[in-house]
Amino acid sequence: MAFNFRPSTVNEILKKNKKYSVQASQILEYVKKNYDSGIVLDPTTDFKSVKIPRIVEDKENIAGIKRKLTTAKIDLRGMSVQFGNGSGVGGSTIDAKTTAMQENATRVVCEHFIEKNKLPDNSVIEKIYPQVDDEWYKTFSLQASSLKTYLSGNKGYEYSRDEGIMPYIEDIALKKCGVRTKDSWNPADIYLVKKNAKNEVKKKVKAIGDLDIEKAQKLTALNDYMRSVFVSKDLIGVSLKKLKNVAKLEETNVKKISAMEEIEIVTNSVKLNLDLNDKQEFVTGEMSFQLNVKDHIVNVQIRAFSGKERESTQMDMTGSGEAAKLGKVSSREAIDPYISKFGLSRRMATELPQVGRFSDGDIKKYVNEFNAIKNYRIGNSAIDFGQNDWETTLRQAVVIEKENNRTASQLSSKLQCFQWVKIFKRIQDARKLKDFLTVLYFGAKKQYDTAGPFLKIY
Repeated sequence: MAFNFRPSTVNEILKKNKKYSVQASQILEYVKKNYDSGIVLDPTTDFKSVKIPRIVEDKENIAGIKRKLTTAKIDLRGMSVQFGNGSGVGGSTIDAKTTAMQENATRVVCEHFIEKNKLPDNSVIEKIYPQVDDEWYKTFSLQASSLKTYLSGNKGYEYSRDEGIMPYIEDIALKKCGVRTKDSWNPADIYLVKKNAKNEVKKKVKAIGDLDIEKAQKLTALNDYMRSVFVSKDLIGVSLKKLKNVAKLEETNVKKISAMEEIEIVTNSVKLNLDLNDKQEFVTGEMSFQLNVKDHIVNVQIRAFSGKERESTQMDMTGSGEAAKLGKVSSREAIDPYISKFGLSRRMATELPQVGRFSDGDIKKYVNEFNAIKNYRIGNSAIDFGQNDWETTLRQAVVIEKENNRTASQLSSKLQCFQWVKIFKRIQDARKLKDFLTVLYFGAKKQYDTAGPFLKIY
């Protein structure tokens, strides 16, 4: 159902000419007059189901409203009247302002539910996040109840996002401990700190930031300390995701990571198709393969994500079950530190010839590079490079990319992925492939040596 029709007038309902348009219009008129609110309908149905915004619930229960509607001679036979904000207003977004409202709403809902044993009034939630819909109401409730269960009923916390312990710790990490970006270090969206431990935590974190040692050493010390207070539940960073019907919890970066035995590249899954299609574009823009992680399949892509002519590639992982949506593997925090041990580095887009600037020497270079890797096997798999002759394709692509930005972006990714093939082969030859795959998998989960601990609710 799509409860996203929010009529402002009676006529908006009546002109839809649905079976229950008259009753729905009467309900709207009554709710506006008596509760200064509206209603929400599903435009794909006959309007027999009506939702009254949850903020009205702060004034009266649904049974009382139904009685008054009936007293007002509104025929509710065959109809469903319930509280709800509908859908489609507060969905997923990358807008920073909206994200802040969603996370602050979670912070307040968790504080009320854990510390006061009840959810806050709907008006409190809507004041923080005016666009809240039914999906987000459910998310906030699930987040709060799962976090309360995780804390085993413990109370006495201060809940922080924009002020308090969270910006205090992040400021020291960024300015004094060498953290480049907050989320690459710790993606926590809110922090909980025990009120009786807050001053001691701040004192310890400040002392670490003031140590006369290298920033990398400070970061190690900071992460070690934050792991200790995470385990004691004195300080807990929480990473939040929008939920559906179930909340799962995962402690992340709390323990040191060791190589997994139950991880491998799925046989015959490695693909780096170099063929052009009828549109004079590459069949795919990526290098891809699958991982088997504890009998769960994880799909891996290495590609450019914005579609720019020359853009450095990133690795992204998605899956199912325990390996559900993972995310992009941090290049600086996970990949680069590991491959540097082998004298390796990723090929960056800036290292490639600019669009329209390929020389015969450049073409020869990348043809020779392909000839050197075309028979490589990775994880017991031959690599699927497509069917066409690479030199012919490359000469076509360097002409086409002058007029086709998509082809330019794809060619850039393919040439960078040649280096990725060599990286995998070199590490495999050193018998460290499982180690590397483990680093990549946990890097997608934001788990790596330089990352801080957090609790993920997803």
